Amino acid sequence: MSSIILSLAALVFLAHFFSAIFVKTRIPEVLPLMLLGIILGPVTGLVKQADFGMVDKVFTSILLIVILFESGLSIKLQNIKSVWAQSSKIIAVSFILTLGAVMLCAKAALGLSWIYAMILGALLADNSFAIIIPLTSKLNISQDTKTTLMMESTVSGVLSIIITITLIQMAKANAFAPDIIAAKILYTFIISIIVGGAAAIFWTEILNKIRKLRNSIFLTIAFVMVVYSFCEGLGSDGSIGAFVFGIVSGNIETIRQISWLKFLDRFTSEGGGNPFNETEKSFFGELVFILTTFFFVYIGISMRLTSSESMLYGLMFTAVIFLIRLPAVNYSLDKHVTRNDCTVASAMVPKGLVAAVLASLTAQSGIPNGARLQDITYSVIMLSIIFATLLAYAAEKGYAKNFGEAFFKRHAENAAEPAKSEIK
Repeated sequence: MSSIILSLAALVFLAHFFSAIFVKTRIPEVLPLMLLGIILGPVTGLVKQADFGMVDKVFTSILLIVILFESGLSIKLQNIKSVWAQSSKIIAVSFILTLGAVMLCAKAALGLSWIYAMILGALLADNSFAIIIPLTSKLNISQDTKTTLMMESTVSGVLSIIITITLIQMAKANAFAPDIIAAKILYTFIISIIVGGAAAIFWTEILNKIRKLRNSIFLTIAFVMVVYSFCEGLGSDGSIGAFVFGIVSGNIETIRQISWLKFLDRFTSEGGGNPFNETEKSFFGELVFILTTFFFVYIGISMRLTSSESMLYGLMFTAVIFLIRLPAVNYSLDKHVTRNDCTVASAMVPKGLVAAVLASLTAQSGIPNGARLQDITYSVIMLSIIFATLLAYAAEKGYAKNFGEAFFKRHAENAAEPAKSEIK
């Protein structure tokens, strides 16, 4: 028992060490964590996936809830007004092209049925918020481009969750209906906005009273889980409800200033409606950090190095994703966006937490090919992070100048970039 406890403590220290290394090397901490898991699992056999029993199913669900809630808190509505049109364009184009390209390749190369090929496409259409945001924060690109990439990674994660879970349910029922997918997406968003938004207004209203209780910070997480369960009970997706709860909670003061939402004032007592303070936000961020640490080690443990197929197909799909990203960026971003910014944006398609959690849920669902899709997704996660890191590093050091001039001729030259003064 003492050795297990010591190992868990060591993982936390290593995660913080890898995070510090990231600041200097631009290597996301999730990559060495996955490699550590590979050493502990497939290489040495010290830990096996079967050792976790049913814990992994509960853990992946909780992690998805917490990461989406915390991600929602970090979104500021007033910062996305100037890039909303551009963000919507690249979200639609890149997500659809990626899903479609992966789906067609999976159908042709793997011989999967359309529904399983589409599940893989939905899994790999997500861009990792947790990797892209810290990676771009250190790069010399405009604030508008950073905000656009943040919006894209966040919304692509939401779409990936809804589509993947809906397709899994269809695969279980052995029925594929595009109209049901569209209706499910619409219904999920409507219920999530109503339930998540109303819950956020209620919670921020009583937050000052909650804070008077001892050890009360975790009550917010517990309430988010209540929101999740309520949405699930209504046939929606609870994780999206948690995401909406986070967005509304983090922007409650901005939302109350919207003219057609002034009626919310009647539900607000004096001193109510305060957003989360820095201590609470720091706690939520640390919780996500710790959970993510253990999960990416678990991913490494779960990988099957003996399956050369998953690694080869992982490499193929990673190449497809990065190739399809080039025209998506070129024709989605406005012409005034510089070639350097476009080069960085073209590299920002690493797969991460959402793809990993959904791949795990896919395997746990018991559908045919579920474990195979999980293995391929895990391979793409590792390879895409490596590729994204190398491309971002090349762009930062100026090695990718010719690359930008070749693929993004319609965009402004780097010397004319007006937003460099905005870099802090």
